[in-house]
Amino acid sequence: MLAIVLCLSVWGCLTIASASRPSQDIYAAYSPSPGAHAATSDNASSGASANVLESAESNESSTRTRGAKASNSVRGEATRQAISVVVGIVAIVLVIALDYQLLIYLQSWIYVLNLLFLGSLLVLPRSLAPVINGAKSWIHLGPLTLQPSEFCKVAVIITLAAFLCRRQERIGQGKTVLLSLLYLAPPLLLILKQPDLGTMLSVLLIWFGMLFFGGARWQHLLAVTVVGLALFAAVWQLGGLKPYQKERLSVFLQSDASARSNRGEGWQIKQSQIAIGGGGLNGQGFGQGIQSHSGYMPENTTDFVFTVVAEELGFIGGAALIILYLLLLLRSAHLAMVTDNYFGVLIAGGFTALIAFHCVVNLGMTMRVMPITGVPLPFFSYGGSSLIAFSICVGLLQSITLRGRRNS
Repeated sequence: MLAIVLCLSVWGCLTIASASRPSQDIYAAYSPSPGAHAATSDNASSGASANVLESAESNESSTRTRGAKASNSVRGEATRQAISVVVGIVAIVLVIALDYQLLIYLQSWIYVLNLLFLGSLLVLPRSLAPVINGAKSWIHLGPLTLQPSEFCKVAVIITLAAFLCRRQERIGQGKTVLLSLLYLAPPLLLILKQPDLGTMLSVLLIWFGMLFFGGARWQHLLAVTVVGLALFAAVWQLGGLKPYQKERLSVFLQSDASARSNRGEGWQIKQSQIAIGGGGLNGQGFGQGIQSHSGYMPENTTDFVFTVVAEELGFIGGAALIILYLLLLLRSAHLAMVTDNYFGVLIAGGFTALIAFHCVVNLGMTMRVMPITGVPLPFFSYGGSSLIAFSICVGLLQSITLRGRRNS
């Protein structure tokens, strides 16, 4: 597991660094000769790339200026991500040294601190907690940027595991299932207030995974799922969702997202599909992705970082990345099944559900099999808070591994 996490983290840093290559170098490398466009007219992905090149060449000076500014910004992201990887490794080592079973006695403290951390976003001024992409989810403290909702996922895994551990004998009762949902209600409401729908869904999937691995009855989980979907439909009809959230889901349900892709909500889906399709089998080469470097693919170091991998390394690179995540999921799920401590079972189950949700949603939305949601790719997308939070979870799983498993 540690080898997989290290590989993903380093690969993520390299991918973010790749996106920093000046766009004018890409255009020069792929500058089409006379008649080249006609020669590639039968290839959809080449035609898309040619359109990008034509657009860039029509205003070469301004494009190079914007490309240089974007390059400097992303170079800074790559450096900060590398620092976060180092911090994440330190966090893993420190958590491994900790006996995870001691955390069950700190449940109340962790729960309260989690609520205070999330609640601080409601009272901090916008100079410290600005609204970004429609959500007030980040705290800026000089050069340091923190996202409380990312650390909330770790806190929920620990505190909910302790809550259920004390009710192990009653896990099959519907009352225990409902009480666990009520226990999650305060942090969920604070996350919804930001609003951060993606994190709220990930916390709910953590709950589902922990109840599943903990031995809850499938009838209870199915009933809660059905009620949840009914409530979502009611909220949709009553206008409880933000306009951009409804727009994203509407675009996903459309048969042709390009009909609303003119810099609207369908734009990301269309450009993502062009980038992934343009990669072909072997890709365009590391640092050579035309779509990724032209400014046409937004958020290509965060939510849509997979498009950079698929365009530059092709199907082979994208498949290799997916295999790494499958191996990580298998290791985590295996640990949940062979651990002899119920507290450890719940923690490993929660982490497995969290990783599964993030991978399915993030990779799915880039290929238009899932609606667009602000969910990062674990250990890969740019974001220090996310990487460190996931690293803490990995440290917990390693602590569980070192302190007892029953034979599988």
